[in-house]
Order: sequence, then C-alpha cells, then structure tokens
Amino acid sequence: MTVLRGFGILILLAASAWCADVSGNWTGGLALDTGNHTAAYVHLKQDGNSITGTQGPSADNQFPITKGAIEGEQVTIEARPGPAVLRLTMKLEGDRLVGDVFEDGHKIGTVSLQKAR
Repeated sequence: MTVLRGFGILILLAASAWCADVSGNWTGGLALDTGNHTAAYVHLKQDGNSITGTQGPSADNQFPITKGAIEGEQVTIEARPGPAVLRLTMKLEGDRLVGDVFEDGHKIGTVSLQKAR
C-alpha cells in the first residue's frame, strides 16, 4: 500500500508541475469595445510558470512584458506600451490564445492569437 501511495503522490506532483509550453511567436489581433481592431504580435519565453518576452502591434514595434504567468491553460501577460498597463488574460486552445484585454484593470476588448509557424 505504501508503494502505491508513493506512486500516486509522484503522479500528482508531475501533473501539477506540467503545463503547456507557450514559448514562441504569436500573431493575431485585438478587437476593442470601441469597434477598432489592431494587429498584435507577441513573443513569449516560458520558464516553468513564468513568462517573459515582448508584445506589441508588430514584430518591429514591441514592448517588454513586465509580468507574465501560465497556470494550466490560463496565460496572463502585462506590458506598459504607454502610460497605462495593458493586460491580456488568455486561454490556450491548441495553437491559439484567446481571451480579454484590460487597460489599467478595465476590460477594453478581446484578443485572439495564433502560434506562428
């Protein structure tokens, strides 16, 4: 019984430590509540549950991610492209990240990104 319990604990620890790797380039867009749409390009680097990288409207116009994390399929990144903090809270769905866009804590639209090949 002790061996089985130990094996079960190892499986639970391995499952909790595993999360998808979202490292790489992601492209797509933001659909703002104002009706405006803007392109989005995000470069993510994942180390465990921590995410760093850059985000912006194009590969040439990027801002550093100041805070980023992944928990299960939930990805959250923040950057400061201007005076406000822009936060993307997204769910990983295969090779897509979809979710909401917040500016200084207020929801301003949605985001949809596709992993670049």
